[in-house]
Amino acid sequence: MDMEKWNKLCYHLSEKINGDISEKDFEFVVDKALGILGWEEYSGDFEIRPSFQLGSTKNSLKPDFLIKSNSTGQKLFVVEIKRPKVQLSAQNQIQISTYMRQFKLPFGILIGPEIQVFYDGPLNEQENAMLIGRIKFEKDSKDGEQFVSLFSKDSFSLEALHEIAAEFLKKNHQKAKIEELVKRITSDDFNDQTKELIKQHLNQEHDSEVIDAALEKVGVYFRLKESETSHRESVKIEKRERNRGNSSNDSLGMQLNPASGSEFRRMLLLKKTAYITIFYKDGTSEQKTWDAHNFTETSNVLGNLRSRPEFRRGNWQKLGIEKVYVSIEK
Repeated sequence: MDMEKWNKLCYHLSEKINGDISEKDFEFVVDKALGILGWEEYSGDFEIRPSFQLGSTKNSLKPDFLIKSNSTGQKLFVVEIKRPKVQLSAQNQIQISTYMRQFKLPFGILIGPEIQVFYDGPLNEQENAMLIGRIKFEKDSKDGEQFVSLFSKDSFSLEALHEIAAEFLKKNHQKAKIEELVKRITSDDFNDQTKELIKQHLNQEHDSEVIDAALEKVGVYFRLKESETSHRESVKIEKRERNRGNSSNDSLGMQLNPASGSEFRRMLLLKKTAYITIFYKDGTSEQKTWDAHNFTETSNVLGNLRSRPEFRRGNWQKLGIEKVYVSIEK
């Protein structure tokens, strides 16, 4: 039942919208959408643009919809709407935050090209109401079904919404702690401490020079894992660049050591330095140092190299460059 209601919301709030509908016309659509959720204006379930004084008689707040209990008159949440063709912005968040705080409401909904749910209860420590949910208008969406369950009149429960908000904040805080710990683990200091612990463990069996040499070869360190998507993309780029270099006279041949683009990137992030040897058609060569302190996990190795002025199309031909060899070790 909730999924059927969500699919109806998708139809009226997204699929049926033709062209750049005005906010005023969209208001009638949202009115109908609220009816799908069981809230009706004639039943006293909500008011449209109710005016509430703010300080002086010259200032007033007018949220698009104020949802309330028709039996007790208790205000439940506000709904603010924006034209579906306009992307929601931080300014919209500030606006709905103002309404929520003025009416002392812990929840608010922003409807535009998507639905955004905001929380401003006692657990919120942000300057403005916190965004705790974004639901795209996609049919048969589980998030959409949950939205209907939470905000339908017949199943509406502030207690359930507070539980959802608390769970979101818990996950948010856990994510922040994980990111903080990852940053610490991948720091140079932490990696140095790890190496020292390994040395202490092996000290009784081997002399320090042997241990240092072994550690240098294996490159002991902690780093952020490359996501599967990022890895696949790197492989595609590497293959494309390799094919381009093999099949076209317009591309400068570049050889990496290590040959794997992902392995080269891993070592470059560790060492922060590489060595570029340029071979010229007249038989001469020169070596340059690549300072890679600004190189990141998402940087493209070959793309970065080809962006150098001397390796750009047209320039390397004029300079008589035949090929380039790039190595982590000197």
